[in-house]
Amino acid sequence: MSYILRRRKLGRTSCREIAAKSSLVKQVVRTDVSTFPTTQGFVFRWGTTNTLPPNTRTVNTADAIHKVADKAGFRRILADADLAPEYYGDNTMGVAALTPEIISRGVVVRPLQHHQGRHTYLCKTAQELAAAFRACPNGYYVSKFIDKVSEYRVFVSQGRAVWVAKKTPGNLDDVAWNVARGGRFDNVPFGDWPLKAVKKSIEAMALSDLTFGGVDIMIDSDGECYVLEINSAPSQTSPYRQNCVAKAFDWIVSKNSKDVIPMTTAKGGFRKFIHPSIHDEAILV
Repeated sequence: MSYILRRRKLGRTSCREIAAKSSLVKQVVRTDVSTFPTTQGFVFRWGTTNTLPPNTRTVNTADAIHKVADKAGFRRILADADLAPEYYGDNTMGVAALTPEIISRGVVVRPLQHHQGRHTYLCKTAQELAAAFRACPNGYYVSKFIDKVSEYRVFVSQGRAVWVAKKTPGNLDDVAWNVARGGRFDNVPFGDWPLKAVKKSIEAMALSDLTFGGVDIMIDSDGECYVLEINSAPSQTSPYRQNCVAKAFDWIVSKNSKDVIPMTTAKGGFRKFIHPSIHDEAILV
């Protein structure tokens, strides 16, 4: 038996619906039970880092989940790999690189812990920057402002894209586009996938050490792509997306492996990026 492990108040609907659509991962277990079920199969961690019995085969390790949950630390990793907007520093390392010229072009300040697009501060003056720092008493990090024209979430499992959804914000002027702030996700057909964004999402996942996760990535008017973060418990509100994740989880169980699926460097369109559980013409090396 394989099962999904979630904590209370996180992923209830997503996990329940994925399990309902899965053939091989039918059970969801909450972390507040007294004893976790023993299993010879896999345990799919849904954003939770609880200690499991020895030799449990986990999909998404606790260390990888902690890694992406460190918003500032992982953003710095992404920026160093040229996958995220330029990282100017945080309250621990300092932000000495912030010259008046850089600030005037726009910088974004976020608290070290954040979610759902809240507490995002766009600053273009020293006064706005100081106010943003005061609004983050528990710490902050600063990055370059990107005037995006579109934003996507790419769900990646085993180094392959499972689904792609485009974000439509409730307010185009919001710095952070988030469903919780009145926006929505629209499923993107395979042939319309933004392949450069998909490729960079897969590269970002490789840095995270996660097996699966939702990559938030934006595109500017020049077509450049910038990864924002990776969510180890990405909401699955669409039956289509739930079904796709169920297929990806079933693939891991049926193949008895969570290893990365190699990707060809040759041309192949979306077929070279897509997970083979989703499309029977996926290119396998």
